Order: sequence, then structure tokens, then C-alpha cells
Amino acid sequence: RDPNPTALSPPTMSTGVCRSTAGLLLAAAAVRAFDLDPCSGKPTYSEDRCEAGSAVACWSRDAGKPWSCWSRSWAPAWSRLSGAAGADAECIAQGGFDGACTLEVPSKLDQMAPTSRELDWGEARQKAEAMVKRMTLQEKGRLMNGVGWVPAHGFYDLQKWWYVGNTEPIPRLGIPSLNLQDASAGFRLYWNENVGTATAWPSLLCMAAIWDPVAVRDYAVAVGAEFVGKGANALLGPGLNIQRVAKNGRNFEYLSGEDPKLGAVLGAAYVEGVQSHNLIAVVKHWVLNSQETHRGSESSDIDEKTLWEIYYPPFQAAVDAGVDAAMCGYNKVNGRYDCENAEQLGVLKQDMGFRGFVESDWWATHSTSVSQGLDQVMPGSPRDHFSDGALARADQAAVNEAATRILTAMYRANVMDTTKCSPPHCEEYMRKDVSTAQHVALARKLAEASIVLLKNEGDVLPLRASTTKSIAIIGGAADAKAYNPNGAGQGGGGSWNTGDFYSGGGSGHMVAANLVSPLAGIRKRAEAEGMEVIVSSSDDVGSAERAASRADVAIVVVGATSGEADDRQSLSFGEGVERMIRAVAGKCEKVVVIMEVCGPVVMPWRGDVPAILAMFLGGQEAGNAWAGILFGDSSPTGRLPMTMPETESDTIPPGWGDDVQYSEGLAVGYRNPRFRAAFPFGHGLSYATFKYSEPEAFECGKDMCVKVKVQNTGKVVARTVAQLYIRFPPEAEHPAPDLKSFYRTTALAPGATAVAEFRLTPRDLSYFDAGAHAFLPAASSEALIGESSADIRVQLTLSMASGPYLPFRMPSGFASAGPVMFAFFGIVGVSVCGLLFARRRGPRKAAVATASRKSHLGHWHTLLPPESPAKAEA
Repeated sequence: RDPNPTALSPPTMSTGVCRSTAGLLLAAAAVRAFDLDPCSGKPTYSEDRCEAGSAVACWSRDAGKPWSCWSRSWAPAWSRLSGAAGADAECIAQGGFDGACTLEVPSKLDQMAPTSRELDWGEARQKAEAMVKRMTLQEKGRLMNGVGWVPAHGFYDLQKWWYVGNTEPIPRLGIPSLNLQDASAGFRLYWNENVGTATAWPSLLCMAAIWDPVAVRDYAVAVGAEFVGKGANALLGPGLNIQRVAKNGRNFEYLSGEDPKLGAVLGAAYVEGVQSHNLIAVVKHWVLNSQETHRGSESSDIDEKTLWEIYYPPFQAAVDAGVDAAMCGYNKVNGRYDCENAEQLGVLKQDMGFRGFVESDWWATHSTSVSQGLDQVMPGSPRDHFSDGALARADQAAVNEAATRILTAMYRANVMDTTKCSPPHCEEYMRKDVSTAQHVALARKLAEASIVLLKNEGDVLPLRASTTKSIAIIGGAADAKAYNPNGAGQGGGGSWNTGDFYSGGGSGHMVAANLVSPLAGIRKRAEAEGMEVIVSSSDDVGSAERAASRADVAIVVVGATSGEADDRQSLSFGEGVERMIRAVAGKCEKVVVIMEVCGPVVMPWRGDVPAILAMFLGGQEAGNAWAGILFGDSSPTGRLPMTMPETESDTIPPGWGDDVQYSEGLAVGYRNPRFRAAFPFGHGLSYATFKYSEPEAFECGKDMCVKVKVQNTGKVVARTVAQLYIRFPPEAEHPAPDLKSFYRTTALAPGATAVAEFRLTPRDLSYFDAGAHAFLPAASSEALIGESSADIRVQLTLSMASGPYLPFRMPSGFASAGPVMFAFFGIVGVSVCGLLFARRRGPRKAAVATASRKSHLGHWHTLLPPESPAKAEA
């Protein structure tokens, strides 16, 4: 409620007619931030578009259509609670509008508070422990085993109208079924009857390219809403594995790209978005599921330092965000299968402080490993490892702990009271169309925001009707159809793990039934601009040459996809496609190659064309997203979440033996000095240029803050993503500077300046010491700030000679004891903290400790302040 009601004004239109906005308006003086494009940059803007005092508007490209405008006090909730893509989607969904904008100076959206559950972990566990005392062994077994799959065709088939993962309800105790469904990028439509009833969202790798936790949270909230509408109470995602192997068939499913900090920030946002509903998020795949080749037998052999510095951080962030469940993978780690690996499950549950339950990937269980830390077997067929007899022979404390963890997550997510159905009585929900106009519009704007402009020589882009009279759209990928693994429209049958250029294959595949292909989206927009469109929707060289020779600009569409269970054979598009690209370049001076890809690709032809863009499997609205960027509706803001290699030899290949040695250690992706990049990690151009200046570092509580001025020196409104890398001293043994923070600016008008702010925690400024088995603070380090890992604009030295960074309690009065004592403690600090936080080595005992157990190493990742219970214990 606005404390000054006289300041309230209703939403207005330029016609003066008030329109109803029930459910959307938020009359509150607390509206502080509008992270939207400035209205003044829109093509139909004029000063009389909105009444004086308006703050937010839905704008239209149609000069004859009135805008919808709101004052600050009456601004819609979505204008401050959603990111720019979410706000655009709200306006687009109303019909006739092209997005949202602000008539004020754009400002950064306030950081959203973490999602709060009705019960905290302690309260939920108390209820779970009380319930377990009432359960029989057979009832505990129902919680710990999946159901729904039956023997068929030499293996198992999912019964009709069951979720891919299910547990039996226990009516006697009022415990509903768990209804678990794939996957991170949308509700998996398992049968032809429900194809088209859920949004085919951009892939998680596509979302990683946005480098924006607000956008990821908006995405996860919308995806989660569709799961809830379909009757599911658990979502099998997010996937947070680090890209180690460029050819990994599941790279498109992972939100981390090749960087732990990127994965940590975005993974936490995804978890919070999904769990804003009464929905359990299941983070996967714990851990080192880095390739599909021999995934069921290979052992990922790795050292402790590399695990904690590279592969653990995204999972730790998900745990810190309160993720309810985790899925262990198919592979082994250091000789033990993930789902029976007491060491690795103990790291998750004890060192990281994970309080939810661990379930197996489907058929990834090899023993009755409840005593090693596995809580639930999926999909439960055959029921052998966790049968009633096997559980009766197991340690009953471990069985009780497993049941307690599952129930704790269920109570915390309130699925006890909100579950809609239990299979086989879920057909009504499975058939329900849960996609909405807002979701389709959001899918479009997110895909648009993800597009990475790799190259734009001669400012070929954006396309303008004043200079471009005709375009050619070329390539078989331009009008590629969506793939349905159930065989619809494909002559019957098809591989379950085949992907297309909109969604990768396997359990994470979304059938894009309501597809806008690149050809459809770009042609529609070009014709609206009055351009002639010439089409050659094949990879035939002769046809491509003829089309290109007739056009002012040739747009070549190429694609690469992949799928679960198989790694890619090659990172190239094939000789035929490469020959076509070069042929087109020989016939047309202005060639734009747009790539719809599942991960890294090699581009030996990149020197032959002036413009290249990439989208990482953008979902059903890919075509409209391409049109928005190509025609300059917005300036590209996507950044590479991985390196685009010079050649395939500049990547780590899949291992083909039973033992896959992670011998490169920390030298993964952009950190490997031997690997040459065609386009480096973090790279992404804009239609504007940016200048960085005046870097400054200062203490902010227990953290170190860095800020730098970023000025738009271009000619169009644009955003950029400022990136901060830390170069550690030699004793850290880091092969290259590491990404430690990033800042996506507001939309900056030409000449405008923003202050990019980075907050570095003590953990960000520490490195893992293998001898101490702990993170140690670096005495000093360098902050490198720029546009990519290879494009550093400014840098400064960060000194750790500051009290808040010492990982132990300072004696009273120490802060004023003078520089001599401070220098002394700075020298000995590394040794002291190594003693304080060293983790005991040796075989780990069964991971059945109660949730109250804490590990020094588990707390050290955030270097909690001295008053914390963990620090007092240490």
C-alpha cells in the first residue's frame, strides 16, 4: 500500500482510456527498479506516447497503436519482479505489443531474496523423523523405490500416463506419491497424445549464454509452473555438470558451461525459481558425469583440488540455495560407482551440508548402497537392490535416515498437501495444455537474449530496410523440423535419444510442436520490412549460390545437435555444409552465418564470412528470436559459456578406456594455456562498443567489492556483461585467471555510463591447498575486468591485508594493534587456517550422519564470520 495515496494514478493509454489490469498492478511506493530498455530508444517513441509522470510502458512497433503506460506507483508487479525478458513477455502476451520499456533511467533490479519454504529444514526434519517412527519397513521401502516401469521388449517400458519417476503413495499415513518428471528445459511429453501441451523452452546451455541469474530465475519459475500444472511434484533438474569434454552429448543440458562460477550463480537461481512452487528440484548429475562414452562403466579419476575448485562449486551453490534432492550419475569416481560411492556421497551430505535426499539416475544402482548414502532407487524396476529383503538385511539406521531425508524434502516442499494425483490416475493432468501466451513470449525473449554475436565485420548487422532490399535464407537447417522420438510424422519409430536443432536428444528432449523455424521467423520479419526474400532451404551448393547471387545479404543457417548416451563424432558441420558456406561467400559480399548448436563447434570457414552468430538450441521460438536480433530489435547480449575452439585438438576428447584420467587438473576449457580459441570464453559482441575506466576496490563487510565504470561508446542502446577474473599467486597453482564475478548492465543509451559492481567473498579469493585439504586465502591477487577471458580492459591488485579475510577469530583489540602485528598474522595466517580447517583423511564412514552434522570444510567454502557456530566449533 502506498503511504501517500494522493500520489496514486491509474494505468493510462495515450487515448486517455483506463484499462483493466486486475492481478497485474502493484500500487506500492516500494517499486524501486526498472531494469528495462529506455522507451526513448524505441522506433515509435515520442514525448506524447505516455502522460507526464509515467514510468513503465508496453510499446508497439506499429506507429498507430497506443502504448499502455503506468505511473511509478501503479507499475505492474512484473515490471520490477521480472527481468527484462520477463517484462517483455508480459507485454507481448497482451497482444499487439513488442515489449516493455521504462521512461525513467533504467536501474539494476534488486537482488531477489532466496525462496522461502513453509517449513525450514529443521522443522521439516522433525516431522519426517516423527513419521518414520510410525512406518513399517515395507512402507519405508515404498519411499525408497520407484514404480511405474514394466518388463517389455527385452527391457522396460513406462506405463501409460505415469511420470518417468514415481513412488507409491502410502494412504494409511497420508503420504502421496512422488511424481518426478524430466527435465530442466520443460515438461517431457512422453506420448503423442500430449505433444504440444507444454512449452519447448530454450536449453539450459542456451540459458547459460545469457549470463543473467534474474533471467534464469524467471525461466525456472515459468518451467516449474508447467510441471505443477501437469501434476508433477518433482522436476529432474537442473543439470550442473561442468563441460570438460567438448563432444559430450549432454552439454546442452548443463547450465554451467565450462565454468564453476557461472554454474554456481545460475544454478542457485534455477533452484530458487523451481522451488518457488510446491515442487522438488533434483540437481544432477552428482558427480563427474562428464561424457556419455562408456558412461555406465568408466571411472573418472581425479584429485581433490580439482574437484573442489572446478566440479563441486555449482553443486555447492545448489545446496546453499536449498535444493531438495540430488541425482547420482552412471559413472564411477576414483573406482567407485557414483551411487555407491561413500566418499562422494559423504562430501555432498556432510561436507557440503546437503539435507535432502539422493536418488539414483535410472538404472544406475549396482548394490544395496543405502549405507553408502543412496536414499532412493529409480526407476525401481527390477526391484532388487532395495527390495524388502535387501532393506531388511541393511543397516536399519541407514534405512531410517534415507526415509527421513525423502520425507524431509516432501514436507519442506509441502507436497503432502498439494500433490494433485497419483498414477495411474493422472491422465487428466498429463493431457492438460499448460503453455500460455506469456510462456511462449518469454521463451522467445530468452532465446533472443541468449544469442551470441561472434563476429560482425563491417557492421553487416543489424539489417535495415534502408540499406538492405533483399535477403537470401539458405541451408537445410533453416526450415528443419522438430523431432518427435515417438515417431509422429517420421515414418514410425525413431531413436529415443535423437535431438534436433531446437532441443537435444534423450531424457531432456522437448518436442517443439508449435515451432517457429529460422526460415519462418526471419522471412516474416523481412517481408514486414518490405524486403524481398529468396529461399534455398537445402545444403545444395548450386541452389545456395544462385540464391546468394540475387541477394544483398545472404543468411546461411547451419545446425548441430546431440543426444544422451552418445558423444558427438565431430565438432564440425560436415564437408558439405562447409563447402556451401564458402560457396555462398564467393557469390555474396555480405554473408551472415547463424548457428543452432548443442555446444562447441569448429569454424575453419570463419575467415570467409563477415558475420557469425550462435544460439544453443533455443526451443520453439528460435525463429522469432533470430529475427529480433538480426533486425536490431535489441542489441545482442549473449556471451559464450564455453570456448569455441580453433580445432578439435584444442579440446579434451572423451576417454575410451575404463579409467578416464583428469590429468589436466584445473586446465579445463579457457584455463588451458595449450588450447587455442577461435572465440574465447565469455566472448560476445554488441551493436555498440563499451569503454571501461576507473576500477576501484574496497572492503564491504567481510567481502571485497570492486567497481568499474562502463560507458556505452556506440550509437545504439545496448547492454554488456562485465566479467571479473582473478589471477592468483603462483602458490595457488592455477593455470590461468578464473572467472569470479560478472555484472550484466542495465540498458545504456549512447554515451551513458553504468557502474559495474562485483562482490567477492573470501571463498572467491581463496584457493584449495591439497596439503591442508582446505581453502586458503591468497595474500594478494589481481582482478582483471573486461569483455571476455581474453579481452581484459582494466586491472588492479587486491590486497588481502585486511581483517575480514583472516579465517580465524581475531583476539580482542587486534584490529588496532598496529601494522607490525597485522603483518605477522598475515604471514602465518595461511598455516593457521590450514590447521584449523584441515579435513581428516582416510576411508569415509557410511554417510548416514544426521543432518545436524557439519564439516569444517563444508563451512569453509563461505568462510563464515567468527560468531558462527561452525567457526566456534572449529
